[in-house]
Amino acid sequence: MPVEIFQHITHGPVKLGLDLRKPRAFKLAPFSNYGKASSIAFPPVLAWERPIDWSMLGNDAVGNCVIAKTLHQIMGWFADAHAGSPVTFTAQQAIDLYSAVTGYNPNDPTTDQGTDPLAMLQYWQTTGVYGHKIEGGVSLDISNLDALKAAVYIFGSIEFDINVPAYVMNVPAGGSWSNTGGDQSILGGHSIAAVGYGRQGFRIVSWGTTYTADFNFWSQFLIGATAAVSEDWIKKSGRSPSGVDMNGLLADLKAA
Repeated sequence: MPVEIFQHITHGPVKLGLDLRKPRAFKLAPFSNYGKASSIAFPPVLAWERPIDWSMLGNDAVGNCVIAKTLHQIMGWFADAHAGSPVTFTAQQAIDLYSAVTGYNPNDPTTDQGTDPLAMLQYWQTTGVYGHKIEGGVSLDISNLDALKAAVYIFGSIEFDINVPAYVMNVPAGGSWSNTGGDQSILGGHSIAAVGYGRQGFRIVSWGTTYTADFNFWSQFLIGATAAVSEDWIKKSGRSPSGVDMNGLLADLKAA
């Protein structure tokens, strides 16, 4: 999918970058391994978001949204589970990672074709991202709202892959992506990190800032969702901020 550039009223140019064209061989564990969503005591309102500088991470220059989302997840996990040891990344690191995962060549704009989320998960697990690795990925049912909430609670954040309606480009930083009757023509695919939810919608990180969107938005535009199991989400106590222990997460993951 060619990656087009769009004018965002707050940040200036931004890009998308979701590529779902390639064969997908990476194995995801089913979320059912972690129990039925209805049996997980996730809170009605959850905010893992912290006041940190999320940074655009190059997604204004290239279509590396999947890469930026990955780095945002790591940053978010550390802000919650390791508050005294924050993690930051630069735009150059994000672009270098984009090249490593996809073959993007800064000297050849035609190679700016986006990233397959499963290819990123596989690289994250096998090679690692600047010293950070995951144990594996978990598939989520995008039609099951309780499962999505429970997954944000258990894993600290989840990946949302969406079709982007044109009206989103007119939403200022910190605003709402909820449908306001604007232009709903689809500009392309985008990957973002969900870091919390309220009674009406999810809180997400994209283009270096945070937004909200009601559940109707996600029912319209969400096309995929996954979670990553990472030790970065585990505190020194051996448990995550949500009280889950890593041994339990790994046992569930390996039961796939």
